[in-house]
Amino acid sequence: MKKVNDRAEVGVGTLIVFIAMVLVAAVAAAVLINTSGVLQQRASQTGKQATQEVSSNLQVTGIYGVRNSTSADLYQLKFNVGLAAGAPQLDVTKIVIRYSDGANVRQYSESTAPTFTATWIRDVTGTGATNKVMNAGDLVEFRINVPDDIAERSSIQALFIPEAGASIPADFTTPPTYGTETTVTLR
Repeated sequence: MKKVNDRAEVGVGTLIVFIAMVLVAAVAAAVLINTSGVLQQRASQTGKQATQEVSSNLQVTGIYGVRNSTSADLYQLKFNVGLAAGAPQLDVTKIVIRYSDGANVRQYSESTAPTFTATWIRDVTGTGATNKVMNAGDLVEFRINVPDDIAERSSIQALFIPEAGASIPADFTTPPTYGTETTVTLR
């Protein structure tokens, strides 16, 4: 019987190729780990921004109309507004109120005419009216003077546009009669 040599020898060239493959795999793994970390951070940041843009920060809790006498139409609107559950603080100076009565369209802001007035009805921290920032639990009354008096059975569209987040509609239709009150509940 002939003896078969079944042992293989590993040459230096094969060893160098093996070490090179291990190094290339290590570099590729490091690049993949770094890239996945960067992508995870970007995805997290994008998710936070998207949530902020689509979530509703405000909620309109009441709308009231004001008139000079029991025989006059509404000349001013008051919106009671608070923060929605889980909403971050909101800078009132950055809010825009879009008003439309079918004949007139106005954009009200705090600093540019036509303007709105913001008054704190409930100020949880005691600093809202001073620094113009709404906090959780605050209730703020926004007042706007309308361009033309609003008669009975009028359809009004109002939209609160915060600096970030979804716009909040505050549409309503006035009642068939205002009765004997000078302040009329509209919604």
